[in-house]
Order: sequence, then C-alpha cells, then structure tokens
Amino acid sequence: MRKLKKLTIDITDNHVKKDTLVIIGNGFDRWQGLDTSYSAFRKHYLQHRDEIMKKLRIKKRKVIYSTDHIEEFSDVELVYGDPFQPNELDEIFWGDFESSLNKIDDQKLNLFFGKEQSELKEMSRSIRNAKKILTTAFCDWIASLEINRQNQEYKFGDNCVFINFNYTDTLVKHFGIKPCMIHHIHGESSDKSSIVFGHSSHPQYPLPQLYDFGGRFRGAFFVDSLLYETDKHVQDNIQELIMFLTLQAVIPDNIKHIYVLGHSMNPVDIEYFQFLIDMTSVKSNVEKDAPTQDNFDPMEDFKSQIDYIVSHRNRTFYGETPSEQQINAIRKRFLTEQEERDKFMEKLFFKKIGIKAENSKSQSPNAYINNRLEDAKWHISCYSNKDKQWVEIVMKELGCKNYVTYKTIDECIEHFRIV
Repeated sequence: MRKLKKLTIDITDNHVKKDTLVIIGNGFDRWQGLDTSYSAFRKHYLQHRDEIMKKLRIKKRKVIYSTDHIEEFSDVELVYGDPFQPNELDEIFWGDFESSLNKIDDQKLNLFFGKEQSELKEMSRSIRNAKKILTTAFCDWIASLEINRQNQEYKFGDNCVFINFNYTDTLVKHFGIKPCMIHHIHGESSDKSSIVFGHSSHPQYPLPQLYDFGGRFRGAFFVDSLLYETDKHVQDNIQELIMFLTLQAVIPDNIKHIYVLGHSMNPVDIEYFQFLIDMTSVKSNVEKDAPTQDNFDPMEDFKSQIDYIVSHRNRTFYGETPSEQQINAIRKRFLTEQEERDKFMEKLFFKKIGIKAENSKSQSPNAYINNRLEDAKWHISCYSNKDKQWVEIVMKELGCKNYVTYKTIDECIEHFRIV
C-alpha cells in the first residue's frame, strides 16, 4: 500500500470561496523558459547513464560483434528495446517517454533469457536494473532543474486552487502562489520519493500464480511486475486529489472556471480530466465503478486474466485486440483491488485530520454530491492548431461542451494580468 503524499492546509484561506481550478502542465514550465521536454531528459540520460550505473553498482552489458567491434549498453536498452539487437532507444521511445514504458515485448525477453531458473533469475535482475536506472536518471534530471525567483505580470487570487502536473516550484517562485494551494499530483522535485511518472495502462497487481507456474509464466510475471511499478496509478492519485480539495474546502458545485495551462491532455492523463469534467458538470452524482458479481465464475475469470496477461504485450506491437471477456476480467480484478486501496487511503486520511473511522462515513472525501445548475467553463491554452484539434477531440469524447481554446497561455490567462 502506498503512503499519502504531503497534504497541508492553510485555514486562513478557507473563508475564501474557491471557484477556480488551474491545471498546470509541462508547457507551462516551458513557457517560463525551462527546458522540461522529453528530449532534454534523453540528453540528460545519455550524458549521465555511466555515472548512474556506477553509483547503482550495475555493470554494463557487452555485445561482441567482432574482435574490433564491441558495443556496451545498459539494461534499459535491453528491456525497452530489442534484446537480440540492443542499440540506443529511438526517437519514438523518447518522444512519448511515459507511454513508451508500457511497450515491452515480453515474448522476445522470454526467448532472450530462457526459462531455466538461473536464466529467469537473470531476467528478473535485468528488469529491476532497468527500472532503477531510469528512475534514478529521471529523478536526478528533475532535481537538476534550477528555477530562479522572479515576479511575473500575473496575479492569481485566493479563489484559485492549483493542480500541478509538473514537479517544479515555478508557481511559487514566479507567481507567488502559496505552496498549500498547490497539489503536485505526481510529486515534487524537492522530494524524490514522491515523484510519479509512467504510463496508465497496467494498474492491477501482477498475478502471483504466474510466478508459481514457473518457466515462461514466471518471465511474464516479472514483466507484469515492472508494468505495475511503472504505472502512474491514476485512481490512487485522484483519491489524493480529492483529499487535497477536501482540505482546501473546495466544493465542486462552487467551481465556475477551470484553466488548463500547457497541458497536452495526453491519453496517459485522460482519466484525471474525465474525473474533473464529471465533478464540475451538470450530471448525476459522481460515482466510482464498482466490481460486479453478476454471473461470476472465478475459474473462468482467472483463465481470462491469464490469457490477457500472457498475450497482451504482443498485442501492443502487433495490433491484436483482446476479447471483451478478457478485458472485463482484468477490469473486475482492478476494481476490487482499487476499492481496497481506497478504503486504506481513506483511513490514513481520517487519521491525519483526527476523525475516528466510525465517524468518517458521512464525511468521506469521496462523497461528492453533484447539485450543479450549470457546467463549469474550461479555458484551455493550445500550442498549435494540431493541439487545438486534439483538445476538441478529447473534450467531445469526455462529454464537455463548455470550453474555449486560446492560442497561447498569455491569452488564456489575460484575465489575471496585473494592470
């Protein structure tokens, strides 16, 4: 079970009605002159890979092509590339780095390492090393970003609450925002242990039976474990976001405006936007999916889960589609797991704010009742016409009609400019 991120409250601000949410994406920091692109991370990784591996005491792997041609590489290139032809990871991998962490060809990895116990042990070690190297490189890169204090010509009022997808403290140093009004949904650069990055396609626990089966099933277990550990676990993060909003006395019905500044609305983060749209739209009460027991056959579900796990990595590469039965079985298992995690997180939350568990039901941070009379208005900055087209697709898909797009962040937040 994970720990709660740092949640703080400033009671002096709670008398101000919070009617504006400001969502901060990577484009916001780049607008402020910071090079936080994935290409910048790639450069950092390549420059510091050797020293990181030395610090972690991880040896390089060697491929001997001839007496005068020896290539060296790390477990990152082996696990996320082609283990039979290891090379530097391509532009596609780095161009959409977080989503790329889901693209592992476990069939090739299983064939490369083999199915004997000693070979599986080596596979497990290689996968752990790849995660260690990438995590260390990413966290070190985030920590290396220097932000000087400077005053910008914009002022956000006390009615604004910030949901920050970045790890930096640009809002504090450039715009004078109180830290307690900012929720770093994926962690902060000042605390490496809080940093969350990755895909959002594999939030369910790896099945322990795969390990017990041994052989190539155990290899699939190792890959599944890596996919679980590199998942953002969006629903957990939404749970913490709800707790933050609760501490800041944010009432969803009061939210009138939502500003999206420099966020690409990448599919990896779509669940966050679906939650916020549901929370601030004229709809029925927002309820989480719950596991269903209709026509429940545990053995049939288990078989479908195994089928999905063993083959779904290949579908990523070869375009095959899992069956509806397999998808439903995996979804049902995830919902059951998530329900348990939510209960655990709520207990930690109520303990933190001093409410006894038996008195917490009516005060649950998940008990949002939607009594809105009109939808909140979304204000979304776009970097290009292509971005605008993507935003229009996303908002239509998520069922939001009340939005306006702007060509620049400056234009989007003109309302906050200091006269």
